[in-house]
Amino acid sequence: MVSVPSAGRVQQHISAIASGFLGDWLEHRGNPLAVPMTVFADGEALDLQNPQPAAPGSVLCLSIHGLMELESVWDFPARPDEHYGTHLANTLGDTSALKLRFNTGRPIYRNGQDLAALLERLVSNWPAPVKRIVLIGHSMGGLLIRSACHYGAANDHRWASLNPDCVYIGSPHDGSWLAVGAHKAAGWLNRVPRDYLKVVGEVIDLRSEGIRNLSRGDVFEPGTSDQPLLQGARHYVISGLLAKGEQHPVNVLFGDALVHQSSARGERREGWELAGIANFPGVDHIRLAHHPLVSQQLQEWLS
Repeated sequence: MVSVPSAGRVQQHISAIASGFLGDWLEHRGNPLAVPMTVFADGEALDLQNPQPAAPGSVLCLSIHGLMELESVWDFPARPDEHYGTHLANTLGDTSALKLRFNTGRPIYRNGQDLAALLERLVSNWPAPVKRIVLIGHSMGGLLIRSACHYGAANDHRWASLNPDCVYIGSPHDGSWLAVGAHKAAGWLNRVPRDYLKVVGEVIDLRSEGIRNLSRGDVFEPGTSDQPLLQGARHYVISGLLAKGEQHPVNVLFGDALVHQSSARGERREGWELAGIANFPGVDHIRLAHHPLVSQQLQEWLS
C-alpha cells in the first residue's frame, strides 16, 4: 500500500518551504505560514514554561533541521520514531531526544538569539536537573548552534556553561556554493541592460535573509566580527560527498550537493579546535541527516 501524506503534513511542508524562501517577510506580515520556533518531544510540542515529556532525562539532545526542512528530516526512512537523538538516548541512557522546528527564512542571528533564550527557559523549567546538553544541527541548523552558543555565552546563560556537545552536520560555515551562486546570478542579472533579465534577477533576489546568510555562513548581527567557537564546549564536524571516491570531480565541484567539505569544516575560520571530524563519501546532503554510518559516528563520539 502506498502511504499518502495527510493534508496537515502537506501543509507543514508547504509552510517550511515558504518560510525558507520568504520567512522573514511572512513573519513581518504576521502570516500564519511563518513557522514559530517549537520544541518537540515524541512528536508533541512542549510548553516551555511547563515542559512535561513522558520521561524527562538529565541529558537533553536537541536536533535542529536545516533550510526549508522540518524536524522529520531526522527520521530514518520507514522508521519515523527513530533518529539520531533516540539512538543516542538508547546509548547514553537518561536522555531526552528533542527536535526543534523553526522559521529558516529569518536571519540566522535572530534565530540564534531566540534559540539561546529558548534553551535557557527549557533548562530552567525542565522537570529534572539538566547535567548535559547535546546540540545536533543539519546544514543551517549547525550555523544556528554556533549563533546560539555565542549569544548564550554573551548573556551568561546557564545552559552555555554546561559545556554542550555541538555537532555540525553538512553545515556551510564558509557558505554554500549554491547560495553564493544565487547571490552572484541575481547581482549580474540586475546589472544587465535588458529588462526581462532584470526581472529574472529581481525574482532570484526575492530570497529570505536566511538564504542570504548561507552565502557566507553569517551567524552574528551585521557589523559583528567573526567570533570563536564556544570555549569549553566540544565541537564536532561531519561532512558528506556525492561520489564514493573522495577525489572524484563531482565531489570537487559540488561536495555533498550543497556544501563543500572545506566549508563544512570551517577551514577559512581561524582558531577552530574540533573534537572530531568525519567525512562520508557517497552520502549526500539530505541523507547526512538520517544515515546509519553517521549515527554510529555520533554514538562513538558522544558516549
